[in-house]
Amino acid sequence: MRASTRKSRSFMSTQRWIFVIVASLLLLGTGFGIYFREIQSSKWSESSEIKEQAIKAAELNSVEKVYKHVWTTESWILKGINQAEEEVFVWMINDEQPKIIKATDAVSSRALEGTFASSHPGADVKRIQPGTFDGEPVWEVYFKANDGGKTYYYYAFYTFGNGNFIDEYKLPAKTEP
Repeated sequence: MRASTRKSRSFMSTQRWIFVIVASLLLLGTGFGIYFREIQSSKWSESSEIKEQAIKAAELNSVEKVYKHVWTTESWILKGINQAEEEVFVWMINDEQPKIIKATDAVSSRALEGTFASSHPGADVKRIQPGTFDGEPVWEVYFKANDGGKTYYYYAFYTFGNGNFIDEYKLPAKTEP
């Protein structure tokens, strides 16, 4: 009579495979989270410092939006609500005193968008944000338009207070965000 041999069970059962896969995914997710936090931490800390400075300088109750603008100089622009419950914009430019402008003393981004649309029909506006041009507060319009069958990207600058056109720059043809 032959001896019957039992087939030995595999070391890696279905439950163990599931455990290994889940543990690997958790390890990868944790590693990615730590890497992302390390990469972004300098940007977050810089933004937090600027926010604190602007809150003190302009006596803001809250900050709605923080913009970083780089053209000839780096500037930070904060949109917030001051203690008088007015919407204000605060320009933080290097070591200069902050410039504080009430939203009621400036043209709104929506009004500027309407003005821009009438002067640039067919242009695709990608972004309108406050910025700095030659040390002065401006609205920056980043848009895409066709010129001679080619698509180009442009930056247009308008005064922050009244929305008057300042200048426009055309980027090379193969540039895209």
